[in-house]
Amino acid sequence: MIAMVFIMLPLSACRTDSTPDWRVALESIQVQRAAGEIEVRAGIELQPSPAMLEALERGVTLTLLVALRAPSGPVWLPGLDERRRHRLELSYLPLSRHYELVDLHNDRRSTYPRLSMLLDALRRPRSWSIPVDRGDDPARVHARIQLDRTRLPSPMRLPTWFNRQWRLSSPWYELPLADPAVLDSADAR
Repeated sequence: MIAMVFIMLPLSACRTDSTPDWRVALESIQVQRAAGEIEVRAGIELQPSPAMLEALERGVTLTLLVALRAPSGPVWLPGLDERRRHRLELSYLPLSRHYELVDLHNDRRSTYPRLSMLLDALRRPRSWSIPVDRGDDPARVHARIQLDRTRLPSPMRLPTWFNRQWRLSSPWYELPLADPAVLDSADAR
């Protein structure tokens, strides 16, 4: 009995219930209707994990995936109504010692001398759109951002599925849309 206490005591100290220091989230989210589409404007709060920082410093490109959905029916089934995916790539350029941010949606490239400057640039709101079919009248938009592990180099993909430091994903944000008539009257003022 005493031997079990001495074995369990060190093992209980190894367990940590604290939340990790790394995360990704959408912030300052705004949703607007436009002709034939819905525009989502948001900034990205990214705090990379130590494993992600190490991989970035060693030349691995990290891809963030923004998934947007606008279900028109009363029931939302994740995965069935995927409307739009936008990708952002973060990489380190060792020869110039700069960090690069590439928006693959419009192929816009920006370089920054420090990682903190790149993370500040991610926080600035940017726009993404969701096409809406004629006759669809979605009442809400779902948005999520996550690290796209499928874009990592092949030898890294399998180990990242088992390492907590690579599971970077926000929850699904449910964003209600205002009634178009209300938007039109607000624009008229």
